[in-house]
Amino acid sequence: MMAYPIHLFLANWFELDFDRVAARSVLLVTIILFFPLLKILKINRWQELGFSGSKNQFFIDTGKGIGFGILIMLPVVIGLLISKNRVIDTDWEVTIINVLSLLFTAMLAGLIIALIEETLFRGAMLTAIKKHSTAMFAIVASSFIYAMVHFLQPSDAFSAQALNWSSGFALLKDAVHPLTQVNVIFDSFIALFAAGVLLAIVRLNSNRIALCIGIHAGWVLTIKVFKRVTDSNIHTEFTFLTGSYDKVIGYLAAVCLTVFIIFLLKYKKT
Repeated sequence: MMAYPIHLFLANWFELDFDRVAARSVLLVTIILFFPLLKILKINRWQELGFSGSKNQFFIDTGKGIGFGILIMLPVVIGLLISKNRVIDTDWEVTIINVLSLLFTAMLAGLIIALIEETLFRGAMLTAIKKHSTAMFAIVASSFIYAMVHFLQPSDAFSAQALNWSSGFALLKDAVHPLTQVNVIFDSFIALFAAGVLLAIVRLNSNRIALCIGIHAGWVLTIKVFKRVTDSNIHTEFTFLTGSYDKVIGYLAAVCLTVFIIFLLKYKKT
């Protein structure tokens, strides 16, 4: 409902796609409603969301998590290069400025995305579900929803001239459509579900969400850099290894994540 008037207002100064304005509107509403939601869920302390320990410990945990996130993604990167699912982009100019700019923007995007998503999914959602059910159900449910929302994406562009007060609802209907194409999204869905499970286990085992933020940021950093310096190659017999979501996260990533999940579970027992 907010997307149309906001787009109408901003159109006086900027040329913005309606779907981008709608996405930012959803994020704005999420942030506004987040704190009342915590009160409704009777979550009164940040520590309950996993924000425990000192500020120094938070930054240390985030740094460790980034390292672990990169380590987890390395087998995926190597596997996709060996299978030639992605090939080096020889047109990309390797300069100090380009490399530093890429690393900075990828790291910044990773930290912002990770902070928001981990606070919502491994913080509020996981904590709230666990209060009324088992830890296992909380892990599965939060991971399922986490994977599902990645596919809420509109497929059609909306013409600025045809926009009206109902455009936001039309966009929402269009965004839900990819979820009906199970055979198309299944590979990436499984990988994202496994990612959610891994992060949930880390959160419950440590009660330090900074580790989850770091791991998530490390994944985003690695994927963004990898996608920028490589091109997708559809002329290979191993295309099934990559996913429909971003041509990186697919069955290979799901297998790698599952291996790390098994390691975490065995580590917890010992």
